[in-house]
Amino acid sequence: MSIDAAYRERKQELDRMKAENDLLQRQVGESELKMMELSKKLKIGQDALLFLELVANSRRGAMKGKIEDVVGEALRLIYGPNYDISMSYSMKNNRSHLEIELIKNASIGEIRRSHGGFGEGVGDTISVPMRLLVLIGSKQTDRICILDECWKHVDLERVELVAQFIRVLGDRLGIQIILCSHHEAMKAKADKAYYVTEEDGVSTISDD
Repeated sequence: MSIDAAYRERKQELDRMKAENDLLQRQVGESELKMMELSKKLKIGQDALLFLELVANSRRGAMKGKIEDVVGEALRLIYGPNYDISMSYSMKNNRSHLEIELIKNASIGEIRRSHGGFGEGVGDTISVPMRLLVLIGSKQTDRICILDECWKHVDLERVELVAQFIRVLGDRLGIQIILCSHHEAMKAKADKAYYVTEEDGVSTISDD
């Protein structure tokens, strides 16, 4: 091979390598631009998540206060003025966790019990208004709620107080509550009472 031919071949190889290098430089530049755009989007996304978290915490705090007020009112009405409730949120395994404590002010000082130490009647007194508040807050109800044998574990001498609180709760939340119960004491606080009787497998509904 002559010197001129070898020179031309070498020059062509250098030109090819230069073209490939230029292409790689352009690709690197484009990748850097994309990385910058992605970083901006990630920053915006992180800011958006932070904002949503702040809003969620704010709403959660407001809801927490409302639940504590209403449930505390139920406890004091049904079980006496020395009862209250405390709620606290925490994150476990990336999920919100709610801890509920029953507070009783006694002569020996303040007594706190976690939800595992609640009696069934107290558990009903806490859970029923809490569930109604969550339903109202999530807008998953059309302002009509049916309670089927709620507070069924409460002591018989407290049933009338339960009925009174259900009336207060419905007025306070602006909802119509339809209550199914075997307790006659519930009837006195109702706007309208109906009886359901069954004979030979046929149910009959009658009013007073």
